[in-house]
Amino acid sequence: MNALVTSSRRSARRSALVASRVPRGLTPTAVVAVVGVVFVLIWGQQYAGSVFVLAACYAIVTAGMAVQIGFSQQIAFSQSVFMGVGAYGVAMLNTHYNLPVLLATPIVLVGSALLAILLGSVVTRASGLALAVATLMLPLIAVGYVSGTGFLGGAVGAPLPGTLWPSSSASTSVALIGGGLIVIALLALAVFVAARILTSDVGLELFVLGVDERTAAALGVRTPRRKLELFVLGCVFAALGGAVYAGTQQFVPETLVDPTAELALLIMLFIGGRRSVIGAVIGALVIQYLQGASNWVSVNILVVEGLLLTVVLLVDPEGLAGIVTTAISWARTRLGSGPADRRGPSGSSGETGVPEALDALDAPDAPDAAAEPADLAGLADLARAAEPAGLLAAVGDAGPGQPTAALLEIRSVFKEYGGLSVLEDVSLTLPEHGLFALCGPNGAGKSTLLNVIGGSVPPSRGQVVLNGADITRRPPHERFYLGISRTFQSVHLIKGRTVLDNVAVACLASNQSSITTRIVRSRLDQARAQAARTLADLGMEHLADREVSSLTLESQRMVELARALAPRPRLLLLDEPASGLSEEQRQRLAVVLSTLASRTCVFLVEHDLALVAQVSERIFVLSAGRVVFDGGPADFRSSPVVNSLLVGS
Repeated sequence: MNALVTSSRRSARRSALVASRVPRGLTPTAVVAVVGVVFVLIWGQQYAGSVFVLAACYAIVTAGMAVQIGFSQQIAFSQSVFMGVGAYGVAMLNTHYNLPVLLATPIVLVGSALLAILLGSVVTRASGLALAVATLMLPLIAVGYVSGTGFLGGAVGAPLPGTLWPSSSASTSVALIGGGLIVIALLALAVFVAARILTSDVGLELFVLGVDERTAAALGVRTPRRKLELFVLGCVFAALGGAVYAGTQQFVPETLVDPTAELALLIMLFIGGRRSVIGAVIGALVIQYLQGASNWVSVNILVVEGLLLTVVLLVDPEGLAGIVTTAISWARTRLGSGPADRRGPSGSSGETGVPEALDALDAPDAPDAAAEPADLAGLADLARAAEPAGLLAAVGDAGPGQPTAALLEIRSVFKEYGGLSVLEDVSLTLPEHGLFALCGPNGAGKSTLLNVIGGSVPPSRGQVVLNGADITRRPPHERFYLGISRTFQSVHLIKGRTVLDNVAVACLASNQSSITTRIVRSRLDQARAQAARTLADLGMEHLADREVSSLTLESQRMVELARALAPRPRLLLLDEPASGLSEEQRQRLAVVLSTLASRTCVFLVEHDLALVAQVSERIFVLSAGRVVFDGGPADFRSSPVVNSLLVGS
């Protein structure tokens, strides 16, 4: 068995090395470039070619929207506004200052980026629906400004003499084909940039940000910066689409910036597929061809778009891209080709560095859901080992037996919400190693205290000190890098991604980098390799390619625990990890917790009093925001205060 596993690992390693030589994002780029060039060369001088080029201008915008809105779910109504900024900017530079369109375009893009940074630094402080509302009036403000400004042409629009093709002496046919090829080249570049971002380590961050901003911050994602970068990225893509629109159409209408234009862009995105760059491009092509098909469709385009959007989303919420993907999967099944590569979005993990001593934990075949709880029993077997290898031995900075110092100090912490006091003068100290529990009735302030330590809730007064440094005002992502990792009361996994990616998000090295750097370099494979080692060390390697929503509750909680352990934390915050587990599952969890306590500091919030007394060396009890008990398991069991509050006797 070991020889077979070793051989399969070597094969996977070779496959990973071959795959790593092919940059991600080249396939959709090549498809767009080849199809676009062929279409322009054959039909570039015909009406169909002009419609195709116009659609490509809009596709540049929707490619950016796929990253910002579809993938990261940062809904902002700014695309039509910045498409107008790009188009009007190029028109004014070309008309009034005689700058060629190709020279004016990068100047306008730089100006658009600066404007987006200024605007985004304000509006991106909002999240979710609030962000959409904060930008809702931008198209109305833009169209009001354009229509009342004679310099921009007012309601008449702004014509420009220049074209995207730089040669002024070229014939009309050459200019049409040349301009079309430039648009296709820029569209291919936009698709490449978007695809590279989405398939990089930052892309995984953005996915988590779109699903749960709070979880993303707790996992080290610099959410304010990422939201601003996304806003600027979407605005620059929109400005580029507007610039090439002006250079190919030689006219900028007032309607380019109005709310209906913003609505049309959103419809293009959702019809094509909001999470697919190629789908966003296809959506723009479909809508523009429908609009150019007949005068009736053009006049009633909103009705047609609404009907098409309704039909497409009823068939598949992921739009045309989802329909195509489903059709391909159905065809493969019907043709008997078997399931596709189960690695899915995880990619090939290649070398995982799993110790040979853990080979016995590998499963020869992919397990089904029914076998899963038995497979997780291997976790307890691993934890019972006298000298645990890999992850459990590496967690924390110092091994057992070394002098323990104060790792965490909570100094007179208060927390009020309006006139309601949740925490009152809470003080406690935790050393570098051991398992410490926090109990209390519902509403006692347990989760609030954990959130104060994690950084998602600031205290009204008091200090949080980690290893001698005051971190009271540090945001959650900075505390993550200082060694604080956590789980949540309800499971906060990233649905739609595999177990491997859910753990890898805690291993990313991209959190201090900008989005633009990941166009050239991605370290997602390294993060996945570290995540694979963590899963292997916990006996969960066989679950790596499973989508997390297909797992049992016990497995989901263990995946969340693996994610918290992957970055080798100094302080591990666990919020009711036994909630919803059976007695047998709780005993397996107890073994793991006891092992972790010898390697790092674990702070456990839990309602299961028996589990708390079994695994903890020191227990705190909160009542009405105050610490009313601080002692060991024996005193905890016999304390009349504890019995009165938690047991009812």
